[in-house]
Order: sequence, then structure tokens, then C-alpha cells
Amino acid sequence: MKKSVFPVIGNSLKTLGMEADPNNKTLTITSTTDESVCFTDVETVAKRWMIDFSFVSLCRFFKEGKFEEFNQTISTLEAIIDSTPHLKAEQKQKKQICGFLARIMHGKHLDVPFDRDERLSPLMSAVGVWASQKETVANDTLFEHVTNLLYVQSVAVCLEKGNCTMASSALKWLEEECEIPRNLGIKLSLIVSKRDTYHPFLLNFSWNRLLENIQTFLDRFLEEHPSDFLLQAATKVVKAGQERGTGEESETQEASSTTSQSTEHSKENQETSVLMRPKKKLLSTRNIQPWQPVSGKKPALTVMRKRVSTRLTYRRASSETALNSTTLSTTNRKTHGKWPWDLDRALKVGVKRHGEGKWSRILQEHDFQGRTGVQLKDRWRILKKAHKVNTE
Repeated sequence: MKKSVFPVIGNSLKTLGMEADPNNKTLTITSTTDESVCFTDVETVAKRWMIDFSFVSLCRFFKEGKFEEFNQTISTLEAIIDSTPHLKAEQKQKKQICGFLARIMHGKHLDVPFDRDERLSPLMSAVGVWASQKETVANDTLFEHVTNLLYVQSVAVCLEKGNCTMASSALKWLEEECEIPRNLGIKLSLIVSKRDTYHPFLLNFSWNRLLENIQTFLDRFLEEHPSDFLLQAATKVVKAGQERGTGEESETQEASSTTSQSTEHSKENQETSVLMRPKKKLLSTRNIQPWQPVSGKKPALTVMRKRVSTRLTYRRASSETALNSTTLSTTNRKTHGKWPWDLDRALKVGVKRHGEGKWSRILQEHDFQGRTGVQLKDRWRILKKAHKVNTE
């Protein structure tokens, strides 16, 4: 079988033990290539390229509004990041930005929570993630403008969906938890009271303008942090195939084949060509449940989340939790049995102290053995129906 070869792309590939044919200007990687190179180091470099490629792809799909492709790429990025124990500062930045983009892509799905505090809509959660990016955004004016757009749209989207109660709650949360400008709060309060979804102020701070400003940020970030090495490499491979008159399908077939050559003495000297995978293979379609929003909600997008949920607010956003703050999937929830009397009592005390509906505050005050705010709400409803609310 003829050995498969690809064009040489960049001097950086030499560090991976790739052998170039000086006559044909082609490249072959074999199982015996440069055994002195530590494979772990090679793997680290390759993963860095894949993280960069996934990041560039996410930015592209965000710009084009391609939800499904965005989902698939986040799934791929999750797998790579989970297998990378130590991320560099720039990789952490990209990880945070991807978490921010996921919240924006889900911005108009009010019933998809990203935090343990179930009052927070995706855009409210995005406020905290964006706040953690202040040092990343070189332009202070752009940072403040996106911040104000997030404030306004956190309320405006609720009004647009006809949920005035949630709009009021969002505004109250912004006033209590965020450093929202006083004049902005007054204007939003007036708009909410009148339920005026077509107010000129909302048109000036529109959803499209938010997307445009975020895209401006992404363009500038990519200029300062080039992440297109693998993209350029794949582009050159595709162009080379087109010049030879072969399409991506034949390129894929060639890439999936392996070459074995028998010597006169033994089969132990067989060499296997390691070939580049086409771009479409980088968008995995495997199960992406660990990063999905809570079960029962519309899975329009996967969201980047690990098992431990940390509440994100403007004041408490952190670089390590900005990406990993979505709701737990059903598979990660614990099954709880009958409510013990002491938890019922703690629930009653919590409601008496903080008021009905303040489930997140009640959870912070007492250990409910892993139960969520929704479970507290359901239990409180049961107690009320059983007329046990005012008894001890």
C-alpha cells in the first residue's frame, strides 16, 4: 500500500518528530520517529492547537448564530480541557470567554439556568462572567458599554418574553448585587413599570447592539492572541487536495488508511503513517450531557459546566468559576428520600427569616443535604397544602 503523505506546514511541526522528504516536500510521521521526544510534551502542544481551533470555531459560530455547531464545538472543547490538567493563562482566558459566549447564545432562554441561584437568567449570569474579564478587555469604553448592554438586556429580554415579574426580579437583583449606575436603574424601573418593550432607550441598548459589541471584543482579542495555527494548517491541506483534484471525501479516506511495510527480516519494523484529521472530525457528536443545562429545559445549546456549581455575580465572579457555573444535569443529581423533621424546621425558619421564594439565601444559611432551591420550593408547597406551615 502506498504511504500517505501531506504537505509540510510550518516549522513548528518539526518539534513533533515529523520527517520531511527534501525531494517531494512532503511529510511522513511514523511510529519510530524521534523516540527521544517525550510524547507528553507532544500531546501538550497538540492539545494547545486543538483548544485554539475550538476557540476560533466557537467565535465563528457565535458570529454566525449557528447554535448546533456551537454545541458540538463546546462538547469537543470540554473533552480537551477535561483531559488537560494544567491550563496556561491564555487558555484560561479563552475558557472564560467561551463560558461567556455560551450564556449569550442562551440569552433569550429564560428557563435555562447557569447557576445554583435559580433566579439568574443566562444574561444575569453573563454579567458576572463578563466582570471577570475586565483585565482581558483592553478598551475600557468597550468593557463599560458591554456591561451596560448586559444590564439592560437582562431586563429587556424578560419584558420581550412577556415575563414582567422576572423583569422586576432581574432589575432588583442588578440593583442589589451589581454596581449598576443609578440613572440606568431609574430608567429601567420606569420601563418595567410601564411594560414598555418599545421604549427608545431599549432600542438604543438593543440585543443586536450587544452582539455587535461582543463581536468587536472577540475580533480584537483574536488579533492580540492569534489562535489560527491549526486552522491555517487544515486550510493548506484542503487547498492542496483541491489542487490535486481530490475533494475532502477522498482526503478523509486517505487520512483514515494506515500503511504497513514488511522488511526482509521482520514485521516488527512496520511503520504507520499518522495523518491529520479533517476539520469535520474535530466537531464531535458524542454525548455532551455533562455540559447540558438542567434536564427538562430546552437544550438549545450545551453550557459549559462541571459538577460543582458556584454562583456568579458581579462582585464574586472568579477566574476559576466563570466557565464552570451552570446547573447540574439530571444524572448528577442525588436522589433524596423522605424529608426529615429537622430539615422541615430549617426550611420554616429560613422562610420566616428571609421570606418565601428566597431559596438561594435559605440554602446558604443551612445544610439541606444537597437539595436544590427547586426542591425547597416543592417541599414548601407540600407543607402549605398540608397546613403544616405554622406548626412546629
